[in-house]
Amino acid sequence: MLIVGEEGSGKSVLGNAVVEKLTCDGFLVAFVEPTTPKQMLLEITQQFELPTEDIEGKNLTVDKLKRAIAEFLGENTAFIVLDDAQNCDMKFRIWLKQLRRKGVPMLVLATDPPRSDIFINIPRIELKPLPEKAIRQIMKAAAQERAIALTSADLSKLQERAGGNPMLAIRAIEEEYLGLDIEGADHRRYFDITPLILVVGVIFVIMGGIAAAIFLGLSRLLYSLPQEERRIR
Repeated sequence: MLIVGEEGSGKSVLGNAVVEKLTCDGFLVAFVEPTTPKQMLLEITQQFELPTEDIEGKNLTVDKLKRAIAEFLGENTAFIVLDDAQNCDMKFRIWLKQLRRKGVPMLVLATDPPRSDIFINIPRIELKPLPEKAIRQIMKAAAQERAIALTSADLSKLQERAGGNPMLAIRAIEEEYLGLDIEGADHRRYFDITPLILVVGVIFVIMGGIAAAIFLGLSRLLYSLPQEERRIR
């Protein structure tokens, strides 16, 4: 499954909760974050307790690590959880896509993923902004931890910076704690004017077509008049 959301929307928290729940239920889980392809493969093999050396004591190559992991997952029920997958090497994601085709269960977390490789091959869920009530509770808890007394008006003002993003909600409290005067916000909950632009564009096209039709009609009308009547006197 693919979980998509903006930075700070809670994807990593969700991923860690899934890992904890699966582990408590007795499943094998490998949780990895973007590094080099070989390092990520080593992390998977280590979490699955697979050997990383051959019988001669030499370190396994990338291809041999992939083969060992694929063989293990083909014989055992285990999960792969990958955070910030958009930052992973494309070849690594293509390898994940191959595992996915073989039925390997996995959870992929990403921000603005491209519509390619593993991202187009797996069911997708998009995290929506948290409701105002939830954001306000997060901000109140963060304020209490820092011993900040905030009024309802203060919370409402700070909440505008969060836009439903829990990380930005906590950051707004930290900025208030430090006495920083911040203008604007980093969230993406803005009014989309694209439909308005399209409507205006269509109106201009229609008006241009009407003007052209009128001009063409007048031109034909003038040319249809006798030569004497078309003269300017």
